[in-house]
Amino acid sequence: MHTALIVMGCSVFILLGIGHAALMLFTSKFEPRSAALLAQLKANSTGMTKTGNMWNGIKGFHLSHSLGMVIYGGFYIVLALENTHYLKSSTALNVGLLVVPAIYIVLAHRFWFSVPRDCFIVALCLLAASIIVA
Repeated sequence: MHTALIVMGCSVFILLGIGHAALMLFTSKFEPRSAALLAQLKANSTGMTKTGNMWNGIKGFHLSHSLGMVIYGGFYIVLALENTHYLKSSTALNVGLLVVPAIYIVLAHRFWFSVPRDCFIVALCLLAASIIVA
């Protein structure tokens, strides 16, 4: 049961990460509604560099954010499947298992919207249950 709960909870992160990347790469969902603003983002760079532009930086941020969610979910799924005994006995890994979703809940509540927040709440509940039954 412990492993199944981790796989389910971490699968939420993988699905959200892949979905986020797909929306960024294949739709205009993350583009500003204002065409003028999008043009400005594409025409300007940051103060840190003269190469690239703000829009590419935004896309890169979204894609790296997606990658981080996939890596987090994948790491814990592999660990739960291949070395569940070590995962059960590691305080540091169990803290990480709970802290990351908690941070994502706060971020989603403060900066994003309710769908990812609610998904992260479900993931956190599943992961907390995995620790309780371990």
